[in-house]
Amino acid sequence: MALSDFWQIKDNQAFQGKPVLNVYHVQRILAGANALSVAEAIRDTIINGPLNFIQVAGLTRSTIDVENLGDPTDFISLDSSAFAGTRAGEAQPSFAGATIQFSRTRTDMKNGAKRYLCGNETDALNGVWDATFLALLATLGTALVTPWERTAAPGIDVCQLVILKRFCVDPLQDPCQVYRLPDASEIDSSFYNPFNAIVRNRLRSQVSRKVLN
Repeated sequence: MALSDFWQIKDNQAFQGKPVLNVYHVQRILAGANALSVAEAIRDTIINGPLNFIQVAGLTRSTIDVENLGDPTDFISLDSSAFAGTRAGEAQPSFAGATIQFSRTRTDMKNGAKRYLCGNETDALNGVWDATFLALLATLGTALVTPWERTAAPGIDVCQLVILKRFCVDPLQDPCQVYRLPDASEIDSSFYNPFNAIVRNRLRSQVSRKVLN
């Protein structure tokens, strides 16, 4: 694969005045796809429905930023302010999150995962998500590992989620402090397409968000 067949996506959010960020990497399916069509695909397939439906009212969005990893001219910042959280109720603490894991398909890479600021106080008891909310998380997980399409072109797959290997900038650091993504010579052996999503039933604490509080 060419490096230009991959994009990085940043879903920029905020909650209680503090930034919230989810980062994704996707691989081209549709010939001719560009940063705009990728931004529309994540907006229509993931954010507007399975994701913002489980995020509480009060969580806001600003932009979806998409950059092609191999083409510096293919990028966009798409307004996403219309897709704020919609779930009623008192929110979980801002450092709490739900985890969806993506099983690895190769032994030289780790399982992928996404953590989301979502759910309200009645969606969990003693740190465990209830069955109804777990079903909603499973719906999101299925959407994530299914090819993404745009509402404007139903049935036409634009891109699919990938997990990319990260490389330590300084291999002598332990633990590593700064990572980089694969370059053009590494990309073919540095990604996998997850085919299943495993929902973790416990709330997880996100240390990076604790620092912001």
